[in-house]
Amino acid sequence: MSRSRTPWRYQFVRDRRAQAEPLGVILVVSLVIVSTTAVVTFGFAAIEDVQSRSELDRAENGMTLLDSRLSTVALGDSESQTVDLPTSNGGYTVDDDAGTIRIVHRNYDGSNDATLVSNTSLGAIVYRSGDETIAYQGGGVWRQYADGSARMVSPPEFHYRRGTLTFPLVRITGDGSAAGRTTVRASSPGPGESVYPSPETYPNGDSYRNPVENGTVEVTIWSEYAEAWGSYFSTRTDGNVTYPGPNRVTVELISIGTLGDFQMPPETQGLTVRGMDAGHSLQDFSFTVRPQDSEESSFANLDWSLYAQQGQQQFEIHVGGNGVNGCNEDVTLSLYYSDDGGDTHHGWYSDDYLETECGEVNGKPADGDEIWVDVDLTPDNGTTMNFEKVKNDNVQFNTGSKTLAGGTTFDDHPTDTNATYNGGDDEHLSYVTRHYFAELGPDFDLVVADGNNAGIGESGSSGYIYYGGSGKVVTYLHVTKHNVTATVG
Repeated sequence: MSRSRTPWRYQFVRDRRAQAEPLGVILVVSLVIVSTTAVVTFGFAAIEDVQSRSELDRAENGMTLLDSRLSTVALGDSESQTVDLPTSNGGYTVDDDAGTIRIVHRNYDGSNDATLVSNTSLGAIVYRSGDETIAYQGGGVWRQYADGSARMVSPPEFHYRRGTLTFPLVRITGDGSAAGRTTVRASSPGPGESVYPSPETYPNGDSYRNPVENGTVEVTIWSEYAEAWGSYFSTRTDGNVTYPGPNRVTVELISIGTLGDFQMPPETQGLTVRGMDAGHSLQDFSFTVRPQDSEESSFANLDWSLYAQQGQQQFEIHVGGNGVNGCNEDVTLSLYYSDDGGDTHHGWYSDDYLETECGEVNGKPADGDEIWVDVDLTPDNGTTMNFEKVKNDNVQFNTGSKTLAGGTTFDDHPTDTNATYNGGDDEHLSYVTRHYFAELGPDFDLVVADGNNAGIGESGSSGYIYYGGSGKVVTYLHVTKHNVTATVG
């Protein structure tokens, strides 16, 4: 009896099933191998990245420690320091030429510049790992990323507070380089050198002294970390921060102008007010007016002013007497302000607040030979002024409309009282003066003007002015150079 044959289509299916089993195993194994390879490959890359980040973080912490130790050397608190840096990868080096600084006093005399610190290398101790660097430079720590961006890790020795800029220039020199864990040894070759103030002089013969007057002080830094330096300047000052070129940043601070005691400038010249803070920041303003010959016993014709003009704004402080001659005679004081070019004006007047005084000057007896007028525009005794027309009394702004701006309200500044003034109203002199200074600020000049044959001797007249400065102002400048010698390895 013959065996029945399996139909061919069933045999085909059975053969395919037999082949599919080993193929499935092969595919599964292949997928496992590919997946494992991918996991290992990407996992290894991730581990490397984590390790690299960890090394950079350790380097950053090490540089911060280095900063605190080297600052004591630079500023003279320690003769030397040794710092162990903990990383196992990357490398450290001393770079004498990393970074440059320059400090210029522009328009120090109104038209000329003076370089206080010529292009000077800052130097740096640099840690480099791949495309990233961390550096100790200028007394601070900076980090640059692979994309070229930079940030500050710890601040440099650049301190600005209330108009005083203190800038110890920490300069790194030395040699050596090392990979991985290493040691930095640092010492100072001597005490710091004062750059400003100092016995050095400007080209016109004036000494480097405080307070800084006229122009602006400009600090420029060339560095791989210029972006981070600029961010720091922006957060610590309100100065004008610019980036004039690649790896270059400049911060410009305005000198505060006349501040403190001053000798009255001659006619047509003036007192400079610079960078005055917003609002009623004028604290004190007073001056003494004397005759042309300080030993004279009378004023021939007291008719004298300080005035300011900016666009449509006009302001004048007038001291007059209409033939005042002797001692203890009343002297008129008026304050004038216009914000529309003189079409209308605010006027404040007093005919009995000021009076001539006579007394001993330069050791001479009070025999009537010496006369003067003390003018205090910020008195604390409640002295009041009357709101009325004053334009005829002015030396500078004595033409045009005589219209008093009635219904004038002081409401421009936080300390203004929102009071409205009409003819005949009174207000405290100190408040009125501070209000108009705030209207003119932050920068303006008060120019001296003499009336006809006023006979005022500005060289013998003097005064005192003090006002708060904004965050873009430098009044006192303290710059010193400090050299640190460092060895890596």
